[in-house]
Amino acid sequence: MKVLLVGNYPADGQKSMQAYSQMVLGGLRAAGVEVEFMAPRAVLLRSQASVSGLAKWIGYIDKFVLFPFSLARAARRFDRTHVCDHSNGMYLFWLPRERSSVTCHDVIAIQAARGLVEGWHTGFTGKVLQALNYHGIGRARRIVCVSDLTRTHLLALRADVASRTSVVLNALHSAFQPDPAWRATLGSNGHGALGERPYFLHVGSDHPRKNRVAVARIFEHLLRKPRFADAQLVFVGPPPDAAMREVIASGGFGSRVQVVEDAPHALLVALYSGAQAMIFPSLNEGFGWPVIEAQACGCPVFAAGIDPLPEVGGAAAVYFDPADSARAAELVDRANFERMTLAGLDNATRFTHEEMTRKLIAAIGLDATRPIVTHEESIGTHA
Repeated sequence: MKVLLVGNYPADGQKSMQAYSQMVLGGLRAAGVEVEFMAPRAVLLRSQASVSGLAKWIGYIDKFVLFPFSLARAARRFDRTHVCDHSNGMYLFWLPRERSSVTCHDVIAIQAARGLVEGWHTGFTGKVLQALNYHGIGRARRIVCVSDLTRTHLLALRADVASRTSVVLNALHSAFQPDPAWRATLGSNGHGALGERPYFLHVGSDHPRKNRVAVARIFEHLLRKPRFADAQLVFVGPPPDAAMREVIASGGFGSRVQVVEDAPHALLVALYSGAQAMIFPSLNEGFGWPVIEAQACGCPVFAAGIDPLPEVGGAAAVYFDPADSARAAELVDRANFERMTLAGLDNATRFTHEEMTRKLIAAIGLDATRPIVTHEESIGTHA
């Protein structure tokens, strides 16, 4: 059985989705599945920089006009085609329904396009794209959801796909483990000062649903605790936005905040390994990769008590109401970090490549020809 995997447009810089595609590709090959990979090429858009303005529209031509013809031709040579990211659901219009499947990571953008997500405005073009994704996903013979919550949300939008859906939790996409030399790794990457004092960490984008302003508010409360009076705060991702800068300025702790905009994998592992804890007050997630990345590196996790984060972090993480920053800081202050570290390391062992590959093969109806033994690639992400 020959399988074609469909990935994401590289110029979009979706590191987490690129990592997922490569993880699936490596897992299927390790299982003896004959598999190839293709993704839209930057034909008209030559730059790999952030896609915005005119470049965004040029990228649309690459992704939605040129690539589908190549995909349709290529798919004829394969017994199965699997679209690795639901945000490319429109490609399923170009694929044979009975031989196609898709991974649904979340339906947040589709919900937002329908006015179901508070504070998220979707323009006309976005609504059209999400409508195409919605109907495209519905064409798939098999739909793989990365969490129970994602499946629940998908079925709330369209119950007609219930019999075609299954849940396969993501694996750790890369080699995340405690770095005993984390201080040296930070130093070699120009962040040696972080090793001199305790620091709290957040890993994620600047999308409003990531709720990074709550991280700043929680940190402001933590600085009032004697235990953390000397602490620092590190954001792995874009610089603080206006709302965050206002909290930071009013709290007078601007000198305590550092930003690492693009962390190579080794640096990301070191940041997790050395952090006092990761604070993750997200308001909406399809899975929440940073939770298990942190735990696998021995970093305690304090996360919003919203599904699917407890499904991912298990009993090893501490959960809080993201609207109550003072209470969240109290939970951090009272925590047993050593116990959380050990529990997190244990919890992270649930998310192996082998387990994910085995379940994915069953979910999309493939045949493995040998025992599944995968190896990990070092691919960083700011999911």
